[in-house]
Amino acid sequence: MDIREDIRALLLVILWDIRKLGRYKFFLAMRFAWFLLQVLVFGLLVAKMVSIRGPLGVIDYYKFYIIGAYVAVLFSMSMLRGHEIVEELEDGLIDYQLSLPIKRRILAIGRALGGGIASFIYSIPMMIVIVLILGVNSISAVLAIALFSLIFASSLVGLAMSIALIIRSSDRLDILMGISDSLLVRLSTVFYPIIALSSIAIYYYIAKINPVSYLTDMIRYIATPEDVSGITVSDPHIMVVFLVGFAIASMLSALLLLDKRIEGGYSR
Repeated sequence: MDIREDIRALLLVILWDIRKLGRYKFFLAMRFAWFLLQVLVFGLLVAKMVSIRGPLGVIDYYKFYIIGAYVAVLFSMSMLRGHEIVEELEDGLIDYQLSLPIKRRILAIGRALGGGIASFIYSIPMMIVIVLILGVNSISAVLAIALFSLIFASSLVGLAMSIALIIRSSDRLDILMGISDSLLVRLSTVFYPIIALSSIAIYYYIAKINPVSYLTDMIRYIATPEDVSGITVSDPHIMVVFLVGFAIASMLSALLLLDKRIEGGYSR
């Protein structure tokens, strides 16, 4: 009976985040329009100017680029949830949720999963575009791309929640999120294969431990394995373990912060 109540509470918390999708219609439309511009115009122009040779020959940089563009959008949308959580902290909504008869771990996991699902739903139109352009005709491949995107989005929401719980300042969070967006996306394999970064040691090693690199190359491996064989950031099995481990770590971090930092009220 207790497990059934926990599941019901978890679903209610997840649904609470998903129901907020309607307020971002204009934002989603603008993101989608910008993504189409990136993929259908800018991506084609860049692909004409860039030539990358991998172990098995020349890489189709256009296919490489559009997957990176999708991950960059998913990253930005997921980290945006941190802003919402800071607003909720400032408005007292998080304190209200903590006063409800919901276990802390259920609340933390539910908010991370709910935010991740919402962020993933935002990105579905973009994912459909890249699947169509790449010609991915395997249902299992499409489902795998969706699954890893969802895991990654939930991981980032858990991370954003942790950062928001520590900082509790929208101004400071804006600065940190801007820096994170600039550095984590650019210091990854979103736009460049790992072999092209080997000549710049700092860039190379940051990209090797950057979660953004792992999702990007995982999707590339699923969608176009023949094009990226030998140039991914790591072995596919290691990439899977890394992404799952990152998800678990981010949710545990959010859970611990909810439990410790706001126990009996938050003190600055």
